[in-house]
Amino acid sequence: MTPRRLAALSQRVRLRENQLFLALTIIVGILAGLAAVLFTLSIKATQRGLFGLQPSAARLVAVPTLVSVVTGFLLAKFFPDARGSGVPQTEAAYHLHGGIIRARVPLGKFLTGVLCVGSGHSMGREGPSVQIGAGLASTIGQWLRLPPARIRSLVPVGAAGALAAAFNTPVAAVLFALEEIIGDMNAALLGSTVVASVAAVIVERSLLGNEPLFHVPTYHLVHPAELLAYACLGIVGGIISVVFCKGLLLARRFFLSLPAATIVFRPAIGGVIVGLLLVLHPQIMGVGYGYVGQALNGGMAARLMLTLCAFKLVATIVSYASGNAGGIFAPSLYLGAMAGGVVGTIVHDVAPFPTGDAGAYALVGMGTLFAGIIRAPMTSVFMIFEITQDYQILVPLMVANLSSFFISRRYQPTPVYHALLEQDNVHLPGPESRLGGSRWRARDLMTTEVPFVAADEPIAAAWERAAQNGAPCYAVGTPAAISGVVTRAALQDAFRVGRGAEPISAIASGEWMHAHPDHSLEAALDRFSQSPGLLPVVSRSDAARVEGAITTDSIMRFLRRHPDSRSSSDLQR
Repeated sequence: MTPRRLAALSQRVRLRENQLFLALTIIVGILAGLAAVLFTLSIKATQRGLFGLQPSAARLVAVPTLVSVVTGFLLAKFFPDARGSGVPQTEAAYHLHGGIIRARVPLGKFLTGVLCVGSGHSMGREGPSVQIGAGLASTIGQWLRLPPARIRSLVPVGAAGALAAAFNTPVAAVLFALEEIIGDMNAALLGSTVVASVAAVIVERSLLGNEPLFHVPTYHLVHPAELLAYACLGIVGGIISVVFCKGLLLARRFFLSLPAATIVFRPAIGGVIVGLLLVLHPQIMGVGYGYVGQALNGGMAARLMLTLCAFKLVATIVSYASGNAGGIFAPSLYLGAMAGGVVGTIVHDVAPFPTGDAGAYALVGMGTLFAGIIRAPMTSVFMIFEITQDYQILVPLMVANLSSFFISRRYQPTPVYHALLEQDNVHLPGPESRLGGSRWRARDLMTTEVPFVAADEPIAAAWERAAQNGAPCYAVGTPAAISGVVTRAALQDAFRVGRGAEPISAIASGEWMHAHPDHSLEAALDRFSQSPGLLPVVSRSDAARVEGAITTDSIMRFLRRHPDSRSSSDLQR
């Protein structure tokens, strides 16, 4: 066969493969949409069945507590990957695991999510829907034995479809998949996510009707000076975002520090606290979109909105941190609506110029808190636009979002989804690692012969070995669980002052620089320059697992193997 015919045949094969993937994208969108609709209806039915129309105080406390015992057992024994929002786990699956999500994950997320949110926990359904949709898409790809690249591509496609159906905002769902899951607004999967989102929304509207999630009045910017008020709303939203993120991470760190034997009962601890809060203000129960709608239409007093904002913040932190299954997407919108309504009421009462009503500020507040907490500003803008279908909301929304986003990023540099993963020793690749750059990576620099000392080894014994082999630095722990770094000089100093009987952990540095295998050569060398002479290279999916280390000797060996790299811009120190 001639080269021309081979090229033509190859082109036809690629075209047919793309056509089949497009058809699969539509199927994934339909299934993700069906799953999201069923998830929403199941939560509503569960909440009605468990609480009834007028629940007593005893039921408000008992339901989240007792149901959390059941979900705690399920999450601990059968579905450990179904805890929390599901968005961080979906990001990790896409970036670190080739898009592989086990079939039990979407099933477990559906079951535990329905029970947790339906039993009154202050959590949302959109994050779990993202993981359910992504899990379905990945499972389908694995069942069909698709190539690894195609399986990975299906993850954001399923996530976008499920989110579009859960929130009835197809454009925002596409942007969320690109902005948050993939982390690249120019991703090649734009077309596939659009197709899946449209298919999912068609399914959702066919089953539930073409009704918007919120009915909001027409928005008008009454006076140009109102933009200053919206900027102030952005500052308030940024402060609340920082408080929420730091409070969530702190509370989750506390629950993770509890003895391992308590893992089954941690969600129930959260259930007791949430139940007590429900007795005081049952309006914070579950998703709470009904009360958000009231705030958007000016139907709530400022004092009540302020109270609900505070209670919702605490309840969401406790629900999530204690290990239940549910998201922070809806709570961020709830907090934004209440905070915005309070600011709008104050502005309307004291401003010397004409202003809009509190509902307009509540609407902008939703986007403001979403931009500050979720850290997806483009998704926030288009989400609110899709809710209102009104271009006049864009300028105030962008002003408020910019203020909130700046404050949140300034005082909480790591986005909350990524920070939650880092608490589990999972580190996602940054843009530089994802998009390439230098041809050389940290894995090319490192050696797999890493000198280790046990954390409980006496300093005297470690110093005796160090004096013989002369290594300038040692990793403390084991290759599967590094706990720190200790230098030869530190061992010598400790031994000389009579601390030889103490364990290594007493002098090891708990804060140590590290690199990941996909870090660029420039980033690895920069981090090595800040290390004591040994830079551990750890796995992204488990930051305690050592895959190698960069040392002066390993760098010299690299230069001898690749002398051309001396002229690389990466090595221009």
